[in-house]
Amino acid sequence: MATSKKQILANRRNAKKSTGPKTREGKLRTSKNAIQHGLDAEKFVVIGEKINDLIELRDRLIDHLKPQGIQEEIIVSKIIDVAIRLRRIPIIEAGIFNHEMLEYEAIEEKDSVADTIRGAKDEGIAISAHTIIRKTGLAFARDCNQGSAILKLNTIEDRLLAKYFKLLELLKKKQKKRGLN
Repeated sequence: MATSKKQILANRRNAKKSTGPKTREGKLRTSKNAIQHGLDAEKFVVIGEKINDLIELRDRLIDHLKPQGIQEEIIVSKIIDVAIRLRRIPIIEAGIFNHEMLEYEAIEEKDSVADTIRGAKDEGIAISAHTIIRKTGLAFARDCNQGSAILKLNTIEDRLLAKYFKLLELLKKKQKKRGLN
């Protein structure tokens, strides 16, 4: 259905009324809209993670890094991606260790483990691994074909950290050019 000339003129009149935010704070707040929508946290979430934690991390990084313009937004979106991946490393590592320990216990010490679990009295000792953490570690270890998953994980962490700080340095240079720092 075609839009009438009357409707077009009404739309133009209404558009002139809405000129966007006037204050510096309002402009800064709306400038973040593109990056927040482009970094929908739902596409980054993994089973067992809380989407609100990722949204909070994303928003805190955007507030702290204050990107302006498409180039800075792209850099900050990559920083956020790397930060999310870095947050997962300790969980994966714990999962690998938990899985390996439980596997060893199941094979080597079936009877003593069963007795320990039945009669667990020391409340300071973890008797079983958190299922999500264990499965996360197992998934990573299987992806590594059971070959030195911890070493590979540490290599990934080092590369992610290097990438994070390289992106941060690039952002600072861009911001310095526009006189922010």
